[in-house]
Amino acid sequence: MARVFHKTSRGYRHDKEKMPCQDYSAGYSDPNVSAITCCDGHGGAVYIRSEKGSRFASNALIRTFLNLSKSRLNCGDNEEFLRQIRLQILCDYNREVEIDLKNHPIRKRELSHLSEDEKDRLRSSSSKAYGTTLSGAALYGDKLVVVSIGDTEVLGIRDGEIVKVFDTDDDPAGNVTYSMCQEDAFDYLRVKIVDFRKLDGIFLATDGFTSPYQSYGNLVSSGLKPIVFKAMQTGNEEYAATLVDALAARLGTGDDVSLAFILKDNVRTKNYR
Repeated sequence: MARVFHKTSRGYRHDKEKMPCQDYSAGYSDPNVSAITCCDGHGGAVYIRSEKGSRFASNALIRTFLNLSKSRLNCGDNEEFLRQIRLQILCDYNREVEIDLKNHPIRKRELSHLSEDEKDRLRSSSSKAYGTTLSGAALYGDKLVVVSIGDTEVLGIRDGEIVKVFDTDDDPAGNVTYSMCQEDAFDYLRVKIVDFRKLDGIFLATDGFTSPYQSYGNLVSSGLKPIVFKAMQTGNEEYAATLVDALAARLGTGDDVSLAFILKDNVRTKNYR
């Protein structure tokens, strides 16, 4: 059995400025699969519907996870299988964007705060309005399917130490991040099959959660390890939920905060004190 958690909380800066929560997370569990998602809608001016984009991306990923051919998982990182997963996620996401644009065309009032250059960018590609990152993980027995595009963190954890799921050498520098709204998003959407027996759990977190810790060392010691310890000690995720709300309300940067994780039920707490 596995413990599944997700929570999103609107950041105090967004609350003060009456902005929508641009993060979105989700969780799902049945006897066959446990799944989580974590998405961060972009805050730039042209991303006027990123709060919808993050939800659409999460929905697309959950549906993809539920429709996976589980018999293919034992083949490991089969390139064609992974390619099919990437394609299904993007097709599903783009379908939701297209339906929303058809039912709710972009109005002039949504563009009133944009420069002419920004308006032109949206006119040339309306889907940019929905820009978002996407990360997710689904557990099928001992096999974990992990998905990521953008700078939302995807971190395995074992014996109190971080296990990086994806290499970061190809990630863009500075404030640029890859996005589901890119025309070439397929090239940057990463999918990997991981042996969950080698992990205690998998964490997904938007930068509203990770940025206040400033380093991976602080993130592990002050953030992730206490979450695991409290969950194992109390049998619930109340501490994690309270921490997400606290980072959104007063302890963090003012950004929206999202956290999701899948933990084994038998994690040894001595490694997380």
